[in-house]
Amino acid sequence: MNQPLTEYKQAIIIGASPMGNEAGQLVALLKWAGYGPQDENCDHDCITCHSGCAGKTIKKDIYLIAADGGLDFLLKNKMKPDFFIGDMDSFTGEYDVPEKTGAEDHSFANIPHEIVPVEKDDTDMGLAVANAYEKGYREILLYGACGGARVSHTLANIQLMSFYAKKGCQIRMMGDGIRMEILWKGCKKFSAAMKGNLSVICLTDKADGVVIRGLKYEYEGRLTSDHALGVSNSFIGQDAEISVQEGTLLLVYER
Repeated sequence: MNQPLTEYKQAIIIGASPMGNEAGQLVALLKWAGYGPQDENCDHDCITCHSGCAGKTIKKDIYLIAADGGLDFLLKNKMKPDFFIGDMDSFTGEYDVPEKTGAEDHSFANIPHEIVPVEKDDTDMGLAVANAYEKGYREILLYGACGGARVSHTLANIQLMSFYAKKGCQIRMMGDGIRMEILWKGCKKFSAAMKGNLSVICLTDKADGVVIRGLKYEYEGRLTSDHALGVSNSFIGQDAEISVQEGTLLLVYER
């Protein structure tokens, strides 16, 4: 019998913004976590299987939240979240009907949820992150949280990541060929297998003790919020790291 190899504890929050190519990656991740229709021919050989079924070699603790319009994405893919929160201004309900093929009824009424006012002091995504944090999740993935028609929400989500980084919570925001995360008073290491571009953007007035090693352009010193010195660096096939002693950095990965 296969024994648990490791524990995977993470909250995944889905918003309403278009995901592009990241949508396929998200569906595969959710199927691996046990959401949605699974492979009926699974032989439970989870070490070699790549079907995405909920195997036993990894202890998974996944908490899936739909933030308003993110529920449309899940219902379209025949999945239900563990929790829904939103003001219903971006949820269309287009897929909120039982399938004629006999698939599970994805009625909104059967999903644990909280409907909030449109006029409030936080965003739907902010309330979703707060919910995950209160339940003890310190690693959070945000999908459908950047891009789209409302750039203000992308910027608000960057603020959200910065706020929770100071509370010991690692949030990564996934977009179409892009990933963002916050580095606050710490060090981030990368393997030589990393590819693509990496920009280091200072979010505070200044960031002191910044060290960038192993990338195309290395640097030691201070970054400031009014000078784009750290933009458009790149991985070069070797181990790399970025560290900062004081201040907040936004790391933007682009393929």
